[in-house]
Amino acid sequence: MALHERTSSTLREHFDRSRPNLSRSEFAVAEHLISMPLDVLIFRSAEEIARETGTSDATVVRTAKRLGFSGLPELKRVCGRELASSTPASKRLEQRFRATGSDMTKIARQMFAEAQEALKSSQELAEGMELGRAISLLEQADTVWTMGFGTAEAIAKHCAVGLSRVGIRTRTTGSSGFTLANELIDLRSGDVIILFHALRDTPELKLVVTQGEAAGIPVILVSGVQLQTLYSDKVPVALRCVGVPSKLASWNLSAMVIADILCYGVAVQKPETAVETKDRLASFRNRVGYR
Repeated sequence: MALHERTSSTLREHFDRSRPNLSRSEFAVAEHLISMPLDVLIFRSAEEIARETGTSDATVVRTAKRLGFSGLPELKRVCGRELASSTPASKRLEQRFRATGSDMTKIARQMFAEAQEALKSSQELAEGMELGRAISLLEQADTVWTMGFGTAEAIAKHCAVGLSRVGIRTRTTGSSGFTLANELIDLRSGDVIILFHALRDTPELKLVVTQGEAAGIPVILVSGVQLQTLYSDKVPVALRCVGVPSKLASWNLSAMVIADILCYGVAVQKPETAVETKDRLASFRNRVGYR
């Protein structure tokens, strides 16, 4: 594959628009970024790019902002989406193996760094007002449905356990297709749905959102940035969180933290119920031999 096919056309467009406003050092960083193959760029840290361009971490971050991004993480996420749209998943996995090597000490260090980047970026996207609205809806719910498709089903189950332990009645599902349709029949007025879904706009996602709208059942959508943009005017609350384009840290990690925030937020608003439920849980555990 030719080099220009592996670099970012989106990044080139940003560079062309921003070129007159770049300082000499920013120009050097920008040229380096647009010449870098996508499967290399998404694994680079600010420190590594600074070393390669003879500049500083601050210059690299400033350049990303000059190019129209919120910072280097967003720049890499955009490039990652461009790579994903043109490269098969198996090929991207091979690229990941090449980028990380096989030294597990180095890989572990890189994965922890990527996890920190995902959580920091998600923290920057979190809006206190939206979280507050979500918690208010959960407090008033008769039953909270937690839903997650694919790997997000694990987040939905985690959230259901957390909410039940602070006194909220829950129901959870990861079903799709006809099975999901059957389960949605049980939705009732007074219920609230938390839907965890990272990226793709699926028929199941559309069904849950449209059914929620039609029945007057609030849907709290926890998703990536693209779905949040697509559905923000269709659901009462849309919460954003992100992974990293290298896939060395999962979107699920950030979604898990959002789930924990929602559970703890409900507990803070209903402390007496949360404490009473905790006591009941401890009593049940004692009866089956757990301390």
